[in-house]
Formats: sequence, C-alpha cells, structure tokens
Amino acid sequence: MTGRLAVVIVHWQDRAETLACVDSLAAEPPDHVIVVDNGSREPVGELLADHAPHVDVVRLPENRGFAGGANVGMERALARGADVVLLLNNDARLYAGAQAAARAALGGDRRIAIVGARVVTREDPARLWLAWGEVTYRQSLVALRGADVPDGPAWRTPRDVAWVAGCAMWFRAEALRALGLLDETFFAYHEEVDWCARAREGGWRVLYWPDAVVTHTGRGSHGNPRSIRVRKYFAARNTILFARKHARPLEWAKLAAFLAVMLPSELVYRAVTGGAAETRLKLEGIRDAIAGRRPPFERLGLR
Repeated sequence: MTGRLAVVIVHWQDRAETLACVDSLAAEPPDHVIVVDNGSREPVGELLADHAPHVDVVRLPENRGFAGGANVGMERALARGADVVLLLNNDARLYAGAQAAARAALGGDRRIAIVGARVVTREDPARLWLAWGEVTYRQSLVALRGADVPDGPAWRTPRDVAWVAGCAMWFRAEALRALGLLDETFFAYHEEVDWCARAREGGWRVLYWPDAVVTHTGRGSHGNPRSIRVRKYFAARNTILFARKHARPLEWAKLAAFLAVMLPSELVYRAVTGGAAETRLKLEGIRDAIAGRRPPFERLGLR
C-alpha cells in the first residue's frame, strides 16, 4: 500500500526503550514519527530533540493510559494526512522489511482494517512472543495463540483472526476514521481486542501477517510488582467492559460461570501458596467495572 506512513509510540517511563524503539525505525523510515509522552516521570522530549530531532513529541500533563496516549498520537497522524498508522510499543523493535510487508498486506484488500505482526521474543528470537489472539469468554476473556512457543512453519501462514498483538498494529487510516480510535475507557489492556472486534463487526478484516516481524520483551509474571498489579487489575476490569460491548447472552453466561467458579478457587489456592493480593485485585477490577467505579489510578502508581 502506497501513501503516507506514520508511526505512533506511547512513552511512559523508560527513556532508553523509547530511544531504541525510535532508532529501530531507521531501516525503513516512515513519513512521520510521533512520540506521545504520557505524563511520564521520565520525560523524553529533550533527549529526542538531541537524539532524533525529526521526531514529533507530544507531552501530556498526565497519564491517560495506553489507549488515551495512542489516540492523541493517531489523531495527530490522521490530521497530518497519514494513510497508514503503525502503533508501536516502546519496547517493540521492527525487523527489516516489516514495514514493507505490512503495507503490502494492506494493499492486497481494501477491506483489511488492521495488520498484526508475528512477534518474537527479544531475548530468544527463536521463540514467539505472540502470533494472534482469540476471544474465549473464559476467565481471562482471551486465548493467546503462539505465545512462548518455538517459532516455525505453523506460524508462517497469513490468516484472518479475532485480534492481533497490540505491541505492533498497522491501521488503515480509512478504518480509523470509520470506526473511531481506541476506547479510552479501557485505559490499558484489551483495548486492541475491542478495536479489532469493532472492526470485524463493521465488516472489516483483521489480518495476521507473519512476514511483518517484530520483537517484544517480557511476558506474564515478568516486570516489576507495580506493573503486574496494573495488569491484573485492568485485565479483569476490562474483561467486563469488553463483554458489555460485545457479548451475546450465551457468552455472558459462559463468562459469568467461569468467574464464579475459578476466582473463588484461585483466591483460596493463593491464600495458601501466596499471591492472594493479585487475585483480590482481579476481584476489585471486576467489582469496579460492574459498579462503574473509577479505577484506583493513584494507588496503582499510574498518576
């Protein structure tokens, strides 16, 4: 697909990762690079002004979550005439040829709204970080396909999927204008699952494209205790928000049954083995979603 390509990177802490992410774009330079400094305690604007003066830096006064920060960058990209917008995590890196591969995929069918990468693990590129995802309406809402398994032929075939890895997503600008941007109610986690569901419901295609290769670091229990708490709370909360938007009655019943059975069992198990606080955070996230309560941003260290 020809036309203008913009890359949006959301920065929140870890300046070294953001600088390295910007550097990884040099092999296939986009027309516009936007870094959204999402109220970070480690501002990156001055460093980028010296290190990569071509980068367009937007500084937000507070953390608006991944969805909110991404939307600011994508709005700016669309306003500057982007035809394709790559939303890239600051801890993701592009392999050579990834941009060209993703744009070729978008050019193959105007019904394709979004293209996702084959994501390999930075620490061991022979293993996948993620290929694509499905929506199961089990306790965790989603299932990860190709997560932490050896890379190989099974993951090298393009396919339409329920959702693609949120660390590297090439959006067709036309689809963003038609469907809207990410739902900022989610703040972080499952916002890409929601956008892909909206696209499919609107008659667009969501495509996994294995020739577009990206590296990503860490998974699951990796990260500091604060980041794990944030993930536990918002993944549980946003499961309910997603179901409200997309679930049919039988899917709601399935989700409710899994939550009713699995979470109490998990709480009892964790009370004995350790980690009960994380399960309580899941329960708190579900409660807050049902009650329409504001997330505890300050307690989670997000503002």
